[in-house]
Amino acid sequence: MSRSQIALIITASSLAACGPAPLPPPTPPPADPVQEVSAESLFAQGVQHARTGDLVRAEQYLASSIQRGYPERDALRALLHVCIRSSRLRAALDYAGPYLARNPQDWPLRFLLASVHIGLDEGQIAFEHLERVVEEAPDEPEPHYLFAVVLRDEVGDIARSTNHFERYLSLAPQGERARAARESLSRMNVPVASRLDPAEQPGETRETTP
Repeated sequence: MSRSQIALIITASSLAACGPAPLPPPTPPPADPVQEVSAESLFAQGVQHARTGDLVRAEQYLASSIQRGYPERDALRALLHVCIRSSRLRAALDYAGPYLARNPQDWPLRFLLASVHIGLDEGQIAFEHLERVVEEAPDEPEPHYLFAVVLRDEVGDIARSTNHFERYLSLAPQGERARAARESLSRMNVPVASRLDPAEQPGETRETTP
């Protein structure tokens, strides 16, 4: 038997005779770095991550900012847009649902959630949200347009759909969706010539002042 083997045996015997060695005191787990950051900083970092396309971190930081006390209404909108961009539509509903239950008068958030439900092929739920939105915000054009689309495609109520496309055009004749609204009315055999922009009137020339 070599000297090294003898030494190992002696060492093991000595340790056994002395009993188990005392365990070192437990060390606390490393602190979560997020816990050391203010709500404002978490929100700012979340927005920055969203701008650079790191949507996973953006969601984490924005959700944490709400937990740390950042104004929920402001952070929630940024958080929902991140979830929508990353196709995490169910997560968007999970974040927004409790807030909307506490703040049912927040029609912009309700409108955004209606869009999420449409993305999930939940037309009936979207219909219920939009019906309430157009009642609470009758002078906002975008809800009228989306409601008209849902009425046409999901409900099959052409008469009401026509009314809301027309309401959109009366509120936003030069709006981003004005052309689409006119085309939808045309396909539904609703006269739209009177709603065309002057530049779009067929066979019409505009006089110029010399």
